[in-house]
Amino acid sequence: METSSAALPATVPQAAPMDRRLLWTMTTATVLAVGNVYYSQPLLGVIARTFGLSASAVGSVPMSSQLGYVAGLVLLTPLGDVLEKRGLLVTMLGLAAVALFAAGLAPTFPLFLAACVAIGLTSVLVQILIPFVAALSSPEERGRNLGVVLSAALVGVLVSRALSGFVATHLGWRGMYFAAGATMVGLAMTLRLGLPRYESSTRLTYPRLLQSLWVLLRDVPGLRAIALTGALMYAALSAFWASLAFFLGSDAYHQGPGTAGMFGLIGTVGALAANVTGRHAQRIGARRIVRACIVTMLAAFGVFALFGTVWAGLIAGVVLLDLGAQAATVSNQTELYRLHPTAQTRLNTLYKMFYFVGGACGSALSAIAWDHAGWRGVCAVGGGFLVIAFVWEQLQARRAAAAPAVT
Repeated sequence: METSSAALPATVPQAAPMDRRLLWTMTTATVLAVGNVYYSQPLLGVIARTFGLSASAVGSVPMSSQLGYVAGLVLLTPLGDVLEKRGLLVTMLGLAAVALFAAGLAPTFPLFLAACVAIGLTSVLVQILIPFVAALSSPEERGRNLGVVLSAALVGVLVSRALSGFVATHLGWRGMYFAAGATMVGLAMTLRLGLPRYESSTRLTYPRLLQSLWVLLRDVPGLRAIALTGALMYAALSAFWASLAFFLGSDAYHQGPGTAGMFGLIGTVGALAANVTGRHAQRIGARRIVRACIVTMLAAFGVFALFGTVWAGLIAGVVLLDLGAQAATVSNQTELYRLHPTAQTRLNTLYKMFYFVGGACGSALSAIAWDHAGWRGVCAVGGGFLVIAFVWEQLQARRAAAAPAVT
């Protein structure tokens, strides 16, 4: 079924080759802004002690940020297809700074949770920035430039955890939020001066814009298939990261947030390898790569369950887990942007909406599993999501094979 012409413009503007300095500016902005949602993960243990909470209670912190992100994806990200993009990005960076400062100043846990929701809500600016790169790139360089920025986003997520643990060790967990807020202020000024104005050719009212999300979800079956797989895989990844700080702080290791954050740097090995994998997605087949990534992540949870109390086992598992997760993300999003090139921001919105709902579920179930079944329970939660993802992908492969060929 074709999508509504009112919801989707008919043509894509052709862009001139992008200046390298502009690409570098947007890539740097992506690295710095993408970590806002993830700073809390290595800090959960110290946040729990500050407010006198259990692991399952403080597990609501990453869940709140991820649910806020979902709300931002639905309510704010589609604006990237209709509003002037530079002004929208600068405004959202200012609001992100306010949310981060509020988290650092929060005197009570409910107020901190509210700030976390706001952090998630405003962090969707990255999902406006990435399609902006596609819009500013010429057709010949669009794939390459998207690969650079997507890889930067993946590295930014992983490095943010290491940075969070390091800063919290020296300045406390509140200091991390103050530093992040100041970074957003500086980034807003940089983008205001460094990005061109970009007016969208799409003219929709806000209600029609939101309605067009449903049109896309209804009429693009490939989007639904990719989004559900992404949600299940991110749920498994979040299950690990939501409980890692508790595991490292337990009798198995007796380590603090700095060590938990350093595992983000270990995961960059997987992100860099994922960039290489993504270049071959079209030749090998994106779905084949994704299925291999699911198996790789399942192997990681097997390593965690059997050898997680040994440093070598934990490190090897993290490399496998992030390699699978990041390679799948690159493959999924590369395939996603080809589904409908005139609605890239909204396709990305719907994909990430599923993605972060999955992450919120993984974070919540992981914290509960830790309280009731320890590390093995966390591994069971992560592995369970991946088994479901693999079965889903197999079903999609059989449906594709059974579908009549298009002549």
